[in-house]
Amino acid sequence: MTRPLPAPARPPAAPGAAAVVWRGSDRVSAPRGPGLAALERLELLGRSAGPVLLHRDRVVFLLAPGTAEPVPELLAWLGWGPELRLPVESAAAHPGNPRVPEPRTSDWLRTGAARPVLDLRSPDLLCLLDALADACARDRLGLPPAGTREGQEACARS
Repeated sequence: MTRPLPAPARPPAAPGAAAVVWRGSDRVSAPRGPGLAALERLELLGRSAGPVLLHRDRVVFLLAPGTAEPVPELLAWLGWGPELRLPVESAAAHPGNPRVPEPRTSDWLRTGAARPVLDLRSPDLLCLLDALADACARDRLGLPPAGTREGQEACARS
């Protein structure tokens, strides 16, 4: 179920803008495979994912400040409760925390806007969370990703 990594996007043009976007943003992340599948699904649906980074073995979607805290409740509301133990993690921004990774240790997959726009009022946030949870569940079950080119090819072969 591996697929080539999308071409990295260029980081924001202004010097230091990447660090500002990264450090001032809440984030939600998933393992690399499901995260890339969710990103592809959102792009095929024409939905915004905002700025997206690949950091170590996780795909990190940057969110507007104040968005990360209700993510577990939103996932449960969408039917992806904690009993499923999906590897979707959310973290609030901690601008002064030295443990927050620097953006130079990450690869930009999508730069999005100058600052993250996915917040609690955005319907695209629910699409992102649903796509991430679905991709993680399918990965755990060994199923092809839904709504992606790979998933469509697997259905055509069946």
